[in-house]
Amino acid sequence: MKNMPEDIAARLKTCTSFPSPPPIALQVIELAQNPETDLGTVANTISADPALTSKVMRIANSALYARRRQSSNLRQALIVLGLNATLTLALSFTLVATLDEDPEKGLDLDAYWRRALLAATWGKLLASESGRRDPEEIFLAALLQDIGMLAVHKIAPEVYDEISPFQMPHLELAEYEKSQLKVDHRMIGAWLLKEWRLPEHIVRAVKYSHDIAGNGVEAEFRGFARIVSICSELADVWLLTPDENVMKRVGKDVNRHLGILPNRLAEMFETIGQQVPVTQGIFEMDIFDGGQLQEISDTAREILTIRNLHAIQDQADLRKRATKLESENEELKDESHRDGLTGVHNRRGFEARLDKEFEMSSVHHWPLSMIFVDVDRFKQINDNHGHQTGDAMLQEVGTLLADNVREQDLVARYGGDEFVLLLPGSDDQEVEAVAKRLVDTARAKTVRDGNGSDVSITLSIGVATQGDQTRFGSTKEFLAAADEALYHSKRNGRDRATTYVSIKAA
Repeated sequence: MKNMPEDIAARLKTCTSFPSPPPIALQVIELAQNPETDLGTVANTISADPALTSKVMRIANSALYARRRQSSNLRQALIVLGLNATLTLALSFTLVATLDEDPEKGLDLDAYWRRALLAATWGKLLASESGRRDPEEIFLAALLQDIGMLAVHKIAPEVYDEISPFQMPHLELAEYEKSQLKVDHRMIGAWLLKEWRLPEHIVRAVKYSHDIAGNGVEAEFRGFARIVSICSELADVWLLTPDENVMKRVGKDVNRHLGILPNRLAEMFETIGQQVPVTQGIFEMDIFDGGQLQEISDTAREILTIRNLHAIQDQADLRKRATKLESENEELKDESHRDGLTGVHNRRGFEARLDKEFEMSSVHHWPLSMIFVDVDRFKQINDNHGHQTGDAMLQEVGTLLADNVREQDLVARYGGDEFVLLLPGSDDQEVEAVAKRLVDTARAKTVRDGNGSDVSITLSIGVATQGDQTRFGSTKEFLAAADEALYHSKRNGRDRATTYVSIKAA
């Protein structure tokens, strides 16, 4: 890497006391660089390390990610987190475990990790607030941005003997390091991460972590690096003595570079106060004083809160327009797999997803459930109340189904008045509860026909699960099982749910 003095690079290469990434971390880095990597491969790698598996499960079920239902197995956790997030978080866990296993007397590791976890938590929150799709990668970059300090302590421990590096602004610290070594910790950190073959955007973010405007960063990395730099500033707000001028300056920087108003940043300080203990627990560290977190949060809110309603409204309007544009773009991309009437997936989208989920379920023995749904007496409703009423009913059912499952589940219109749901990671008991909820919820729904009369909705449902009790040889068999259970519900009075397992047991 340019600007790295040769003598410093040589000392780093020959430093035997600085840990290298463990084998599991190297495997994760390799998986992240392979575009063909899928959830199954990631699951195999992570499940080989029980401690890492436990951490992935804990973060998926934490307040940072938890959805309506908790993940009860690794498969569900991977679905909640997603492929890239899982890889990035797994790498965070393995690297932190390596770097934290040999505390040094000279460098205050509690202070080091306090700043790192603060910056990382801020990074994820800022990325999500800005609508970015890579909050976990920003989390990792912010977590590792000061790794060069650990290296400096290994190769030149005397550098930090006369100062308190965590009680001074990082720009001042960097200048001091340069006076001693001709290079600062951010350059050393970037060099190390490049040696470890981490992605270039993470390396660049660490290298330019003191450039809050991102002017020195290539355009393709600028937005990413800018957030990492800003969350470093925000971490210092917590660690140094609160100062009104500093707080206002950081508030202006966040507004200028990320478009987040001071009012909103004040609210985010409170969120950080709630999320940091969660992050700390996941990484199994006990380094924060809860009272201090609350005190800083209260101070920040007092300083940053403003009542510029026009500015708030303008910002809200901009966000609404941006959200609308993003939504429209997503709809265009997804149009070929969507049903035009109901907005849920169509049969083509369902079959494409079914093939992938069934394969992973078969290989890894993860539960996979399917729910077949039929609108009761739909032809009669069409004949008696008109096709417009029938269309309105299909739309109502599509919305009902989508509202009662998780984000990672799939809802599709299979054809006519038939819908099908795919629930990865859900076993017999879980899907049976979902099916019952759908039947009960439908009974309370009505649509109004052209004459002003309310038309009731009831559903017949069939459920099949590939799990411990039943295994299917193909997707065709799986579909046939759910269809058989649906037929059983219709034949026995409709307005009910039947499981394939119960039919076979009878």
